[in-house]
Amino acid sequence: MSAPLKVGMLGTRGIARNHMTPYLTHPEQVRMTAVCDMVEPLARDYAKDAGVEDVYTDFDDMLKNADIDAVDICTNHAAHAPCTIAAVRAGKHVLVEKAMANTLQACRDMVEAADKAGVTLMIAHQLRHSREANAVKRFIDEGHLGEIQAVRTHVTMGGPKRGWMCDAEPGGGVLQLNSIHHIDLLRYYVGNVKRVMGVCKSAQPHMVNGAEDVVAATLELENGAIGGLFASWTTDITPERAAYLLFGTKGTVHSTPPVNPRSRESPTSHFGTIMHALKDPDENLDRRNDADLQRLRHPPFDVLPTREADQPTVNLFVNEVLHFAECIRTGKEPTSSGRDNIESMKVVFAICESSRTGRAVDLADL
Repeated sequence: MSAPLKVGMLGTRGIARNHMTPYLTHPEQVRMTAVCDMVEPLARDYAKDAGVEDVYTDFDDMLKNADIDAVDICTNHAAHAPCTIAAVRAGKHVLVEKAMANTLQACRDMVEAADKAGVTLMIAHQLRHSREANAVKRFIDEGHLGEIQAVRTHVTMGGPKRGWMCDAEPGGGVLQLNSIHHIDLLRYYVGNVKRVMGVCKSAQPHMVNGAEDVVAATLELENGAIGGLFASWTTDITPERAAYLLFGTKGTVHSTPPVNPRSRESPTSHFGTIMHALKDPDENLDRRNDADLQRLRHPPFDVLPTREADQPTVNLFVNEVLHFAECIRTGKEPTSSGRDNIESMKVVFAICESSRTGRAVDLADL
């Protein structure tokens, strides 16, 4: 067995707690050997919980002195690009949280720097590493839904009330913090987006510097499908925190609400069980009775089965970190590579540009 990948953690708040789990549960494959946070008490508390002794408050010091092969970046979005570029120039592989960066040029600079250094750059889109998402992807690829003609996704929840997530300058707002998950997942399922028309609003007074808390957008995909996106941080009273639907010529797939969306321990906190319904292939309707016709018009939805073989565990964060390590070991490109993720980020920036100008935006022009 090869030696475990040695990783330094940058940033210790929020999502970094979820990232700790893979290193604690799979030390034979990935091992956290250093921790860095500019606030020393936070760095030391995190390091203690992770069983790490090497603690830094300066990222450059960690890159220069720590025994690491890679960096796991869990900072605010504005720091993603400079920290990633510094790490890859130091010869370190990088796993960086979504959203990738605050500008499209910064995203491209990250990819260019990683390519030049010959290291792996992966964006932490954990939803791609769920058994449920893999089951949907397989279902589509096997042709069960037929041609995908329409997609829809929404996020409705009470968002943050203070801090950097409410500020556009460090990368706050519902698009980059929540909708990017669903944009990326729809791309994973159906393909790239071609054109968008969007409206963004800052409805609540604590949203600053143009950070959006309400978004509505229409997406035109390259395969001809039409999509709808809605996101809001303005209410806690909602029947579904997050959901997506895929409408094909042969059937439909939709996600259900998560069982416990507020639990950080829930490995599938975005979505619950995935359901599907398929049309009856027998179109000889003149021989059908009324009950048959009713069933054809409203086929029952069933649970879409998942397979253990699709992902090593039920924990999305474990799966993505193990995938990161595997890609470094084998040299293959991550499923959510920096290069691939530029297309997801284009959708975010195109929605913002469309809202600013009141015009549709072609992603090829970005």
